[in-house]
Amino acid sequence: MNQKLVKKVLRVSLNVVFYTIVIALLAFSVSNISVKKDNDIANLFGVGFLSVQSDSMEGTQEHSFSEGDLIFVNILDEEGRANLQLGDVVTFYDLSVRDFNTHRIVDILEIDGEVYLSTKGDNANQADLEPLHLSNALAVHRSSISGIGNSIDYLQTSAGFALFIILPVVLFLVAEGIMLIKHVFVINKFKMEQYYAVEKEKALVTLEAEKEKIRQQVMSELKVGL
Repeated sequence: MNQKLVKKVLRVSLNVVFYTIVIALLAFSVSNISVKKDNDIANLFGVGFLSVQSDSMEGTQEHSFSEGDLIFVNILDEEGRANLQLGDVVTFYDLSVRDFNTHRIVDILEIDGEVYLSTKGDNANQADLEPLHLSNALAVHRSSISGIGNSIDYLQTSAGFALFIILPVVLFLVAEGIMLIKHVFVINKFKMEQYYAVEKEKALVTLEAEKEKIRQQVMSELKVGL
């Protein structure tokens, strides 16, 4: 594989990686900007994401997660709420802290004909004080990525967005602009070289024609002199 091909493959690969990262980060940012209410979970096509702010779900059970993780949740509709079971980990808006909380269902209660969920953090010794009305279960946990929740939080700040989204895009566009200008110069140089080569060939042909014309004229004059 020659050097030019290696450079081309590397450049295309870097472009793909760069655009994939930028699109993903923009998707995170745009989905957060589109949130209209405090109890709306930022989501794309029904899959929400939240950064973990405490260690209340630290543990070894299925769907346990740690502080600083990024968790993905499925937004619940009425059918989804009706299918919730013991052991499911649900996200709800906690009025006591005015933020989202994600805890495990440890009991399902019926009070005055209404369904309530008793929730508990895996790292807690007792269940949450207030049972959760079924209608207030907003999402159910599906997976998590360890350790990147804090990074996502920073990216959602003005400084983080400018530093890791806007700045790389600007630098990339500048680099692409420089490469485009270099390509234009190379193409123009090639065209000019071709043009001058053609003109040189034409000039040589014309010169040869003139030389032949002069030779013929001299020969004619010599014949007349004889």
